[in-house]
This record gives sequence, C-alpha cells and structure tokens, in this order.
Amino acid sequence: MIDVSRIVRLASAVAAIGVAMALPASARDDIREDPAVVAERLQHMGFVEWRKLRWSHGYWKVDDAKRANGHVYDLELESGSFDLVRLRRERG
Repeated sequence: MIDVSRIVRLASAVAAIGVAMALPASARDDIREDPAVVAERLQHMGFVEWRKLRWSHGYWKVDDAKRANGHVYDLELESGSFDLVRLRRERG
C-alpha cells in the first residue's frame, strides 16, 4: 500500500509541475497576440498614432508611427518584452 501512495503522490506532483509550467506560456501568448497591449506600449514610448500594426516572425512591426513632434518612424518590437528592436525614421 505504501508503494501505491508514493506512485500516486509522484504522479500528482509531476502533473502539478506540468500545469504550472504550461500556464505562464499560454499567458505570454495571449499578451503577444493582443494588439491593444502593443498600442499601450507605443503610447508609453511617446507615439501618438500609427498607420499599420502587424505580427510577423516573432516581432510586432509598426508602420508610420508618429510622435507628438511630428517625426514618423517604422519600428519593430520584440514579442513578450515589447523592447524596441529596430527604429527607422521616415523621410518627410
């Protein structure tokens, strides 16, 4: 009887660890795929409007992001952290 309870406890522990590891990954995917979170991050970075926002190959690409001073940029944000990966000022 002792061996059965050890096996059950071990199986329960393994299942609990599996669930705990899976939950944060699914939460990150929801954030990564939510354009509203990206828009909030852009506003935090000082951008007031943008023309196009799209997900591509692990990055958020933003076309014609405009700051309050009128300067316009194309940029890429890393998924998850939303760190700026590329910033290119548009000529205008």
